[in-house]
Amino acid sequence: MKGVRSILLLVSVLLCFSLNSTSAKRYMMSIHAASFFSMQRPHLGKMKVSFFKVGQGDATLITLPNGQTVLIDGGPYEAGEVLIQKLLEKGINHLDVIVGTHPDMDHIGGLIPIIEQMPVALVLDSGKTYSSLTYHTYRNHIKKRGIPFVRVKQGQYLPLDPHVSIQVLNNGKSKDENNESSIVLKVRYGKADFLLMGDADIRTENKIVKRYDVHADVLKVGHHGSYTSTGEAFLKRVNPQFAILSYGSKNPYGHPHQSVVKRLKRHGVMMYGTNKRTVEIETDGEHIKMWSNAPLPLLK
Repeated sequence: MKGVRSILLLVSVLLCFSLNSTSAKRYMMSIHAASFFSMQRPHLGKMKVSFFKVGQGDATLITLPNGQTVLIDGGPYEAGEVLIQKLLEKGINHLDVIVGTHPDMDHIGGLIPIIEQMPVALVLDSGKTYSSLTYHTYRNHIKKRGIPFVRVKQGQYLPLDPHVSIQVLNNGKSKDENNESSIVLKVRYGKADFLLMGDADIRTENKIVKRYDVHADVLKVGHHGSYTSTGEAFLKRVNPQFAILSYGSKNPYGHPHQSVVKRLKRHGVMMYGTNKRTVEIETDGEHIKMWSNAPLPLLK
């Protein structure tokens, strides 16, 4: 029941951004924030982040300290059934929030079977529409299941756990290319910072570094390590300890691009790929632990 109240509150907080009056927005935000924090008990557990092996695509699960679950993208369509099984193996039989970063098939395709088969409380979207069959199927299934569908706005915070800050650093506009419209999320738990870039390109990187603190301990590299992302200036500002590259083995796009791999190496970043297995991270807000059923491969 507490999870349902949290989701309803999140929806109302996001919708209050559509109010015309700035003072009304501030008032509504203060009311909702107060009620959110009052209904939560202090919980200093661990936050877990799973970067799933989904082939050439992207799918990330955040399990917050209070137990709320956030799935960011779902890889291509064929990854959906695999993800459902992986979620069930983790004891997850419903999702509190799904985030579709942008309408490309390799990000939202796998969400379609998940939305069909699992209870989902809320879907957050970049606001970028697309004419593809995958995107229309995705939207139709959300509507058919009666799941609240909310377009996020840049600068918004997602109040899912009082101990975790989740901020939207970029969202989509109709005029943007799909990749440029990617939702970018900065997640902070204690001293541990995660920056999740979707397929954001260098133009988007240049925009967000001017507006936000992008430093992160863990960087989910944009666009599968394509040469169009992870520019030198951006990487200096992020200054990550770990980089996660989500890509499929022997993919036809040459991901990750060697220029990006070399750049990350030059900055002393430890790189992990999802081409062979899911990358798991756990943090108590003080320390970050990388773990898996097998030793994690460092990219060469």
